[in-house]
Amino acid sequence: MFHSRHFSIHPLAEGIYALISAEQGGAMSNAGIIDMGGYTLIFDTFNTPQAGKDLRKAALCLLDQPIGYVVNSHWHGDHVRGNQFFPGEIIVSSSRTRELMQETQPQWLARMKPLLPEADIAEAAAKLSAEHEQEKRLPLASEHNYLLEIRESIETLAVTYPELTYERQLTLHGSKRSVRLMSLGRAHTACDSILYSPADSLVFAGDLIAASNHPLFTDGDPHSWLNALGELEKLGAKQIVPGHGPVGDISSIKYMQEYIMGLLAVSRQYSGLEPKPDTAGIPVPEAYRDWSATGVYYRNLEFLLNR
Repeated sequence: MFHSRHFSIHPLAEGIYALISAEQGGAMSNAGIIDMGGYTLIFDTFNTPQAGKDLRKAALCLLDQPIGYVVNSHWHGDHVRGNQFFPGEIIVSSSRTRELMQETQPQWLARMKPLLPEADIAEAAAKLSAEHEQEKRLPLASEHNYLLEIRESIETLAVTYPELTYERQLTLHGSKRSVRLMSLGRAHTACDSILYSPADSLVFAGDLIAASNHPLFTDGDPHSWLNALGELEKLGAKQIVPGHGPVGDISSIKYMQEYIMGLLAVSRQYSGLEPKPDTAGIPVPEAYRDWSATGVYYRNLEFLLNR
């Protein structure tokens, strides 16, 4: 089995693997490798070129056949910045996702290049060197490694766009299975797509689903997100690979619905108040206090209260 500092590999069915991002490394989201029969399909390409490079190596190691297609679920950088390591393959997305990549990714790179975190890296390295207690060194090492990954990513990134696009749905066929790429419209972003393998009762959901992670609202719409989750639920998939967090089942849809409806209810309690409440003083509901990315919860609240 291929090993990478960026992700761990989880077999889901014959010839299907979920690549789950590691805490330290440059992946920052999940990806998928699917044996279509005669060629391999990749779902999402991680946050950094270096993670994308390992993704390509893992696909060739696991399946030992050509990579035919690479799918981008949505425009966010942590799902598309590994695209450059698939230069000979066909990269696929919805038309709207490609447009949003063109609108956002070059600007992000231009903004980040002058902000290479050299001073932050030096400070993090000094803190790590000065700390001798192993328990305290772990978060410091994580921060240092993260900054190194970001620097390498900014220095080496070549924004690479999809070459094949679709509007609502595209079916790809191989000798072993067929899969459907389905745009479920505005949800986590202005356009989110999933990959559905009917024969395997399996979905790669992108960021429509986040497991034990606070999902970001600010580039989408929580009400239409609930509609998209309803469409996802109708598929009845037995396995669902989220954009972030561990692989789950159909119950992960219910947890997302409850989270979104819960935050909408919290925001209604405070809407219309003047002055607007300080969201930092609004506690995270107990059910979500152990979830990763707590800061996203407060960003979501601010987004809802200021709409």
